[in-house]
Amino acid sequence: MGPQASEAAGDASEKELLYKLLRDATRRSDTRGLFFLLFQGCKEGADASNAMVVRHNPAKGVLEVVAKTKGSLRQSEGLFSTDREEIEEILRAEQLLVRNDPDAMFFMRSESQVVLPIPIWTDEFGWMVAEFSEPDPTRRQTEFIQKLVEQTVPLIRIRAKLESSRKEIDCLWDVKRSMVNPGELDVGELDSLLAKILQLALARTGTDTGIILMADEKTGDLVIHSQAVMGDLAYRLPKKLRRRAEGRASGIAFWVLENNRPYLSGNTDEDPNYIPFFKGVKSNLSVPISFQDRCIGVIVVESRRPNAFSLREQRVLEELSRNVTVLVRRAQLFEATRRRGQGVLIRGLSPEWEEVERRVERAAATNAIVMLRGESGTGKELVARSIHFNSSRADKPLVVVNSAAIPDQLLESTLFGHVRGAFTGATYDRVGEFERADGGTIFLDEIGDLGPPLQAKLLRVLESGEIQKIGSNDPPRKVDVRVIAATSRDLERMMNEGSFREDLYFRLHVVPIYLPALRTYRQSIPGMVRAFIREAAENHSRNVTGVTAGALEVLMEYDYPGNVRELKNAIEQAVILARGDTIDVDDLPERMVRAVNDKKISSSGGDYRSERRRVLDEFEKKYIERLLSRTRGNVSRAAALAGMNRVNMYKMIKRHMIDPASFR
Repeated sequence: MGPQASEAAGDASEKELLYKLLRDATRRSDTRGLFFLLFQGCKEGADASNAMVVRHNPAKGVLEVVAKTKGSLRQSEGLFSTDREEIEEILRAEQLLVRNDPDAMFFMRSESQVVLPIPIWTDEFGWMVAEFSEPDPTRRQTEFIQKLVEQTVPLIRIRAKLESSRKEIDCLWDVKRSMVNPGELDVGELDSLLAKILQLALARTGTDTGIILMADEKTGDLVIHSQAVMGDLAYRLPKKLRRRAEGRASGIAFWVLENNRPYLSGNTDEDPNYIPFFKGVKSNLSVPISFQDRCIGVIVVESRRPNAFSLREQRVLEELSRNVTVLVRRAQLFEATRRRGQGVLIRGLSPEWEEVERRVERAAATNAIVMLRGESGTGKELVARSIHFNSSRADKPLVVVNSAAIPDQLLESTLFGHVRGAFTGATYDRVGEFERADGGTIFLDEIGDLGPPLQAKLLRVLESGEIQKIGSNDPPRKVDVRVIAATSRDLERMMNEGSFREDLYFRLHVVPIYLPALRTYRQSIPGMVRAFIREAAENHSRNVTGVTAGALEVLMEYDYPGNVRELKNAIEQAVILARGDTIDVDDLPERMVRAVNDKKISSSGGDYRSERRRVLDEFEKKYIERLLSRTRGNVSRAAALAGMNRVNMYKMIKRHMIDPASFR
């Protein structure tokens, strides 16, 4: 075979290899797999001994190894300082660079190197590096690597963008899903939620250094949550940052807290407000997390590059802040109520609960009277606390009065107070609950149990804002109290019967909120079960962490006439009785297990297995339909909400013959 024939055969072989590699590349869905195909091509088509992809991380001032073959690196940590002369040569390379200095090689036992810039990432530069055991790579070797890179990099760039978008979407949906039911779970805790938000902030601004600080609204301090800190710290951070004395700069974060406005610094070395958290920072962008026209937290991102952020990044971060504000506030409330030992806040995944949340948020921003309606045990007191702690009265008293638990003759004194000698047994002056709640909120539970005389007095207080102690001759006292009332009774029927005043009814129903029964949003039960297990295990010093599939099935099937309260009590009993670290069917209340079994037998005529399958299928179908309705037919988002793989979601949709398009 002559030289020309040999060259032609070589070209054909190269083309065949390129075709095979590109065909395999189109079947790969991850960038890592594509990188290794690139390395395989360098070895098979150019006889490279090793290959790697590196990227420049300007925030850290290093060249990072993204992926590599199995050869041993000269620096085991895979980070190469950009201060080195040979690294600076790579950073300046705008086209093919061939080097044969053994001391400049990345891999052990390499003699020469081919470097090609690869525009894969929009925010950072990358390079493809192939190294050889011979001193000088041939023209054929370098040309093959160029062809290989030219034809594979566009596909890698697309995959990298998709991966980046997918990670951000997954992170965002973790944030959203975590607050469907704050006790759902581990993400509902404030630390974990802030960590997710910080990940989003860093991804959207193209940096890897940042912190989220939350305001302590009582002291004015900034609280540091350890999970919401990323970067090379300049010093060990305290748990709280305190404002400095008058006349001394307290830092950019305190400026944002005080002014409730973003702050952009392109040169921190000359910024009088800048106080460092991290080493080597040159740029700072800080935006407030604003709730009801006040700053409740600060998102901070930083970079080692001067002028790293622009108004574009500022707008992106402000949009993120707006989207997560309510989620952060709810997580704060969840943490506060749990810390006070007041139980787990309930959030349901249903249209009815969405309406509850919408009304709670709107009511919290006002001082309007709120009327909570719903069956006994639906969590009315927890919703009342949610409204109070999300309002401008959050640092003022919240006074709870259960009208049904106090005899009528004592209830008036309880509400309004009395003076000494007002009636037999009144041996001292008593401050009423309305007076105790001055400036804050009073929650009147079971208001339907008030007798007619007390209804008239309550109406007068609501209309005039004045109270008078029993037996007092002093003028009525003005009080500033926000009223939240609740009842499980049928007030409309009571009005028709004349046992509840019509004028009081309408005065109380300024913002009515109807709480759904637990049986209408069963899909939230697993999350509540986990939260209640955690709470009960902590309260009773028990090492119980989960529930068996059989026990969870019973909990899902039961109808809960006592609603959330009954579920919580059942879990508490089971945690105490459990013999191991997992709740089983035998640990649940006997009445609950019996009711579920009776329900199945009566509806199936004894065919337990088929009825069980039918009930579960019906629940599964309704659950998927609710998710698709909530996401307007977006299957990927529905799968994210359910916490399952998208492929499995498609299989379930196909099995139940559901058309996602019908929900758009």
